[in-house]
Formats: sequence, C-alpha cells, structure tokens
Amino acid sequence: MNKTKAFFHKHAVVINTVLGIGFVFLLWWLTSLIVKASVLPTFPGPEDAIPLFFSLFGEASTWLAVGGTLLRLIISFAIAFLIGSLLGVIAGIYKGFANFMRPLVITLRTLPTAAVILILIVLLRPIYAPIIIVFLIIFPISYESMATGIKNVSREVREAAKIDGASRLQSIIRIKIPLSMPYVLLGIVSSLGLGMKISIMSEIIAGSNRIAGLGRLIHLAYIEADMTRIVAISIFAIILIGLIDLGMYLAKKKIKG
Repeated sequence: MNKTKAFFHKHAVVINTVLGIGFVFLLWWLTSLIVKASVLPTFPGPEDAIPLFFSLFGEASTWLAVGGTLLRLIISFAIAFLIGSLLGVIAGIYKGFANFMRPLVITLRTLPTAAVILILIVLLRPIYAPIIIVFLIIFPISYESMATGIKNVSREVREAAKIDGASRLQSIIRIKIPLSMPYVLLGIVSSLGLGMKISIMSEIIAGSNRIAGLGRLIHLAYIEADMTRIVAISIFAIILIGLIDLGMYLAKKKIKG
C-alpha cells in the first residue's frame, strides 16, 4: 500500500496530465456524438481524426508546412526579441522613454489580430503578413519583459555597483540585464506558443498557395470541406505548440536551477 502511494506521489504530475488528456478526449468523443446526431453527421470524433493524424507523419507536405511555419516564427521572434529587448533596456532606465513608448505598446497589445492580417494582406504580399503580425504580437511582450526586469533591480544592487566603480554601461550589461533574465525568460515562454498560434491563424486567413505552413493545410482542407483533416492537422499544431512550450519551460527551469 505504501509503495503504491509513494509511486503515485512520485509520478503525480505525469499521472494527472495523462488523466487530463484522457478527459479532453472523452469530452471530444461525447461532443462528436451529440453533433453527429443533431447538427453535422460528418463531424469527426477521435476515432475518425486520430488515424488521419498519424498518417500526416508520412506526408512530405506536413513537414514542409511545419518548416515554413517554424521559419516564419523564428524570423519574427528574433526581430521582435532584439528590438523589444533593446527598447526595454532603455525604458527600464529612462522613465521618460517608458512613458513615450506606453501608447505604442498599449496599441499593439489591443490590436484586433484578424483585422490587421487582412489589412497587411491588402498592403503587402501574403507571404509577409504572418511574419509582420507575429512581430507585432511578440514585440510588446519582449519589450515589457525586459523593461520590467530592469526596473525591478533593487536599489541596493545599483548602489553597490556604483560603490564598486562600475560605469553605467557596465552596470547595465553585467548587472541589470543578467538580473532581468527571469522576466525575459517568462516573456519568451509566453510569447513563443502565442506566436505559433497567431502565425497559423494568419496563414489560414491569408490562404495563399505561396505560403508553406500548417495554416495553409488547414485552409486547403476547409476548401475541400474535409472536417476530419482540419481536426487532424489542428491536433498536429496543438502538439507542436505544446512541445515548444514544454521545451521553453524546461529551459527556464534549468537556467533558474
């Protein structure tokens, strides 16, 4: 009895996670039964979408789409992180600059994403719309993470740096930025998964054959009215986003340790 209790206690996180996943699939199955009986006979349940989901692994178009979506996410994230972090350092040091940036950051955080995607598609080539919209979403997160981290460096630490003879630049590079890393890592963890979802959504709305991405595959399945394929690709995207979030969480945990 004690051994069983100890086993469940040791593996509580894994067990509870598996039970939670099973509960989600149970809800999905029950929902599909209700929808099939009353609204849409072709609505896919787990027994329909899961076999197709596994078949996606053997399709070259799936991995080409994953590569395209990830490439755009990496480009957008790198640009947003570099610019956001640089401006965040300045805002963390100079209150006047932070006040100057506040209206822009608030505007970007409240943008209606779908409307902006449509505007960008009209103004630019559809291939650029996902990159720009993900940048606009990630930039304020990166900016505020760095600015908050710089502002929260304690006065005692700043005064100790002055006593030790550190210049302003040395204080920023060697003290303030390293001490801001927990905030920055939190921003990275929260922005990557969100950026992935926004990128896929923008690919769906753009609906361009020139864009290789998971969103384009979902758009093509929608045109063909293939509900099962839409759900299967969505599961693939959910797992990919989950793996990204898990990887960033483990990296953050290791760095903090």
